[in-house]
Amino acid sequence: MENNIVLGIDFGSSAVRVLTLELSTGNVLNSVEQTYEEGANGVYVSETDSLLARQNAADYVGSMKKALAKAKVENKKLGLEMSLVKGIGVDATGSTPLPVTKEMIALSSIEEFKNNLNAYAWMWKDHTSHKEADFITKVCGEIRPKYLDKIGGAYSSEWFWAKILRCKNVDQKVFDAAYTWVELSDYIPAVLGGVSDVDQLKRNVCAAGHKGLYSDDWNGFPDAEFIETLHPDLLKVLNTLPKKTFSIEHNSGALSKEWADEFGLSEGIPIAMGILDAHAGGIGSGIKEGSLVKIIGTSTCDLVLGDLQSGNSNIEGVASVATESVLPGFYGIESGQSAVGDILNWFIKNVVKNTKSHGELTEEAAQLKVGSSGLIALDWNNGNRCILSDSILSGLIIGQSLQTKDFEIYRALIESTAFGARVIIEDMERQGVVINDVVNCGGITHKNPLFMQIYADIINKPMKIAAIDETVALGAALMGAHSAFSEKGEPVSYTELSDRSCKVLDKVYYPNTENVAIYDQLYVIYKKLHDGFGVEGTQTDMYSIMKDLIQIKNN
Repeated sequence: MENNIVLGIDFGSSAVRVLTLELSTGNVLNSVEQTYEEGANGVYVSETDSLLARQNAADYVGSMKKALAKAKVENKKLGLEMSLVKGIGVDATGSTPLPVTKEMIALSSIEEFKNNLNAYAWMWKDHTSHKEADFITKVCGEIRPKYLDKIGGAYSSEWFWAKILRCKNVDQKVFDAAYTWVELSDYIPAVLGGVSDVDQLKRNVCAAGHKGLYSDDWNGFPDAEFIETLHPDLLKVLNTLPKKTFSIEHNSGALSKEWADEFGLSEGIPIAMGILDAHAGGIGSGIKEGSLVKIIGTSTCDLVLGDLQSGNSNIEGVASVATESVLPGFYGIESGQSAVGDILNWFIKNVVKNTKSHGELTEEAAQLKVGSSGLIALDWNNGNRCILSDSILSGLIIGQSLQTKDFEIYRALIESTAFGARVIIEDMERQGVVINDVVNCGGITHKNPLFMQIYADIINKPMKIAAIDETVALGAALMGAHSAFSEKGEPVSYTELSDRSCKVLDKVYYPNTENVAIYDQLYVIYKKLHDGFGVEGTQTDMYSIMKDLIQIKNN
């Protein structure tokens, strides 16, 4: 395997990345990026509906081609031909389903639908289906309560069935034209493999289990009676779904001649099963039992492993629990927040209107004593993913005065996301989930020490940092490596692969005892706001909140 390489292809929210990994050493050789070219930062949005977020399948494929061309150039500089690539791994955002024909043609590529956003990929952060999600939750509670046990008690507007039902409700023409719907994390491996019949498509358990109500406990996807109760028309989609989905122990397929010829790759090299991007980030961060991997970006995803033999697969308040959705032999427990980086970007773009940068505001905010701004915020600018699973919530800032500064608000927004993260962690630990340490990844973890120290102080746990920025693409590359070794008859475990490639920085952010004490007082206030605005029927006395904030500020 000396000099041989593998590729990890990562489809994020605004760009596709290709990471090259040396197979014999597990070293990262290079990483390139190509931003999507259509829409606003790669996303089609609506001026009349802030919940809409769509992407074009052709933009995915075109951007991947440009990224692979860049990777080819970078590897050539190292004296490496693309023919040395022995495996490919792919991850993508999710749930990001797109409607396709039986021949695996995306509807957005057909002339009739090229200007119809309902025929595009429904991006993970598209929340237009919130009413459908509430309806699915209601039906689950009435006739299939066991389904709720795997999804933390509520179905999300970010997920597969809610989006398809929404399309059926608002655009029958698109719904009828689609033979089925395919997750982006399955679509890309199929494109690379030249799949031209969707019935031959292999679907990954990660997207199916976390977003599509798939579970071995009920022998696969939801039963026909349940789907018919949602709407009889959905049965046509159910009938296209396979009885079995696959973990990353398996391959999705083999590289087609078309793609091999275009980039100098070898036809037939293995393509690993697809996976959701956050879960690839867990793999690329070296996730192990007892550790929580926090993937911090525009949103966050929290991943924890549970032992298949002894772990609890029914956890309340999390996004979902799925068998072998991250690593073989474990449950994947997924939680997270709908907006983190997006909240800070909103403040920069829409409030201070780019008159200050993240760096400038961070530098000013770092001079503040904990609690001295008198502010506290709720991190619900894009709804609440966990533990409330409610997309129809909004952000909130309390404690403003005529002296409030922009950098004080900026710090309060960071703190709000950390308080939200603490709620999630405490709720999982309450149910017996073991979290010994937290490994963080994503660009912000390397760029913003204040952000990480605030997280350490509020969560009151040491914050470790994955050594490289591109943990998601690295996770995809490790999947490609697993496929390459297996193809050669030299199978290796993911533990062996991650031990070689996944490192953490020497720098660890430890809680500051003095800050922890003040943040504990503020957390009590945050929880009052969290439960008062987020939990129906909660009787919360709001009278003292402003006065308590002022008292903490003046201490």
